[in-house]
Amino acid sequence: MITRQEFPYLQELVINDAYAVKNLRVPLFEPGQEFKHLVLTGRNGSGKTTVLRALVSIIRHDAANGQVAKVKVRQLKQAVVNGQNPEYNLIWQSEIDKLNKVEPHFTSRNNKEYNGFAIIDKQVILAFFEATRKVYVKDVTTIAREDTLEAQLLQPEPNQSPAEFFKQYLVNKKVFQVFDTMEGKSEGAKQQELFFTKLEETLAKIFEDPGTKLEFVRESFEFYINLSDGRRFTFNQLSAGFSAFLSILTELLMRVDLLRKQANNYSYDPCGFVLIDEPETHLHLEMQYQILPLLTNLFPNLQFIVATHSPAVASSIKNATVFDLSTGQAMGDQAAGSSFSELMQTHFGLENEYSNVADKILEEVTEIGQMADRAAALARMQKLLAEQGRYMSPVLRLDVQAQLLHLQREQAA
Repeated sequence: MITRQEFPYLQELVINDAYAVKNLRVPLFEPGQEFKHLVLTGRNGSGKTTVLRALVSIIRHDAANGQVAKVKVRQLKQAVVNGQNPEYNLIWQSEIDKLNKVEPHFTSRNNKEYNGFAIIDKQVILAFFEATRKVYVKDVTTIAREDTLEAQLLQPEPNQSPAEFFKQYLVNKKVFQVFDTMEGKSEGAKQQELFFTKLEETLAKIFEDPGTKLEFVRESFEFYINLSDGRRFTFNQLSAGFSAFLSILTELLMRVDLLRKQANNYSYDPCGFVLIDEPETHLHLEMQYQILPLLTNLFPNLQFIVATHSPAVASSIKNATVFDLSTGQAMGDQAAGSSFSELMQTHFGLENEYSNVADKILEEVTEIGQMADRAAALARMQKLLAEQGRYMSPVLRLDVQAQLLHLQREQAA
């Protein structure tokens, strides 16, 4: 199986034409260094989703063909210029447009020449998660054939998420755990148990409840998530936020587990790419901050490439390049040490850290401070504090009170 040193991670991304963004270079890390994740930010319409989809198209092309996309584009362009088979020009131009929006540069730590992913396609994870994702986990009535289930997971039907088969996957693992125990296959039984232990620990982190337990009811082939406060629910009873997150987590857990089984090494961490559009979908702020650290810790050899509107996501991991498509500005490790308010201004298009209500209050404070009639200014500041005080944060209220105190001292002098 391919190692972290050998795998060609995305080292740089050149955006040729993604509608809103043209001729833009996005550096991730220097050749020979450890790979970094990529977090794309920017205003609505800045091209984040377009860039992700264009990159996915190229990665999938390079995984399915012996010829890499940039070579294919060069040949197609030459064919169009030469006038070869003009009846194919529209088809060729469409392919050029699809594969030329972005130009990724993939580099391995050992500097081996990049020749695509076709040879290693079955050894790595290539996954893309759209912004709209809420999966219904299919019910289970019996154990499934292993080869059939693996095919559904690795080659799902169009518009079908592998996460739909998560319950079936768990049922199969439970049954095989029993068989392995009965047949004296202690190592197999141990690995199945370890999988469920890791799953329970992960669920505990997601629900921020160390007492979280996963219960299997064999009579109904149902799994319940039990929290320490007595709440109990199935995977299909989760909120939209948890469902959106679990659609990512469960697919990756299953696919990584299958690759470990294939390698006969259950400590193996596969390499690959995971692209996620808006990982914060439906999640509250604390969970937005936890999602990338949780995923990168579980899958340390996967490179995550995400597009987000959330400063919590952008500042949540250290080993990442945060790139603003609206301004062309990049941040490295300092993003992890930035405040949400700073990121909202530098990477999410806000003029300042305050709400619109706070902005109006600050504008009025400035107007009052410039009034020539200081007695009238004092009266107006007192009125502002009395009428708008309940809308002020402690910090803003302290600022207004300081201005009021200054005016009072002026009158007393």
